[in-house]
Amino acid sequence: MAVYAVLTVAVIVVLALAATAAIYLGLLNWFGAAYVVRCAACHHLTLSSAKEQQGSCPHCRHPALLHPIYTAGHRGQPARVVGDRLRY
Repeated sequence: MAVYAVLTVAVIVVLALAATAAIYLGLLNWFGAAYVVRCAACHHLTLSSAKEQQGSCPHCRHPALLHPIYTAGHRGQPARVVGDRLRY
């Protein structure tokens, strides 16, 4: 029974940290310090200090860190998100 209590507390802590991070990210966007934009190369969402597309993102530069299983099976073919428009 103690294991379930510890797991419940761990889930609550993780959700609280994620909610707090989302609030701060929203405040940064509201103040104009950080924007959520699409990458020009792969169309994944990324953070930028300017409200325009970046030439590359962490996904383009390090695909094995963000999608290790896909990268292992598809060498030389990065995961692409095409046709998914960001709506403001």
